[in-house]
Amino acid sequence: MKIYGAGSLEDIKKCVKLGVVGILTNPQGFDQYFKGKKTLKEITKEICNITDLPVFIQIHGSCTDEIIERAHKLCTISPQVGFKIISNEKGFFAISKLQKEGINCIATTLFTVSQASIAACVGAFGICPFISRSYMNGIDPYGTIRYIKQGYSQLEKAPEIIAVSLKNTGDIDSAISTGADAIGLRYFLIKEMMEHPLSSKAEELFAKNWANVKGEDISYMNYSIKETEIAE
Repeated sequence: MKIYGAGSLEDIKKCVKLGVVGILTNPQGFDQYFKGKKTLKEITKEICNITDLPVFIQIHGSCTDEIIERAHKLCTISPQVGFKIISNEKGFFAISKLQKEGINCIATTLFTVSQASIAACVGAFGICPFISRSYMNGIDPYGTIRYIKQGYSQLEKAPEIIAVSLKNTGDIDSAISTGADAIGLRYFLIKEMMEHPLSSKAEELFAKNWANVKGEDISYMNYSIKETEIAE
């Protein structure tokens, strides 16, 4: 299971340090983290300056040619730059052209098996099925991923299925269980993936044992141990 990171520049640094396979971006993040103070080119440069991983920049345009032109300008920044492009007619034609040029593209905002079929047809590097937004519109995202996975298993070179629009670890577990090749999420959710109440409970219980091993300092756990004793 692969993980793509996202978030602020500081969050991206944490994602890279942890070991994600790449960075995903979208305009919501640009708006939230850069607040209109930087151009897309400046944002792309800043992200590329803190990692040598693949960086997929979401781009837009009124037509296929405009999308391609924007991609070509950003590609000059670094060979690690790829693109996320909306799953629609102009987007798929842009992906087809850019992939033939060796520029990796992800078909994003993808909701159906039909769109996934087109993504495979145009040679997309990956697809981003939207999980929570599918639910909001009465679509079963996990059924969609399952059918896409079945179809892609017949291809010699299939797009990578990167589940996004994940709201909690339940979404993450379900996406992984139904066949997503990867997940893309912001660091706060990656952090949630690392934790579980039972893991914390086990650390507290083990601390009592560590306290009886000569030379081991568990003072950092004193408060937790006291709380555990009260709860018990």
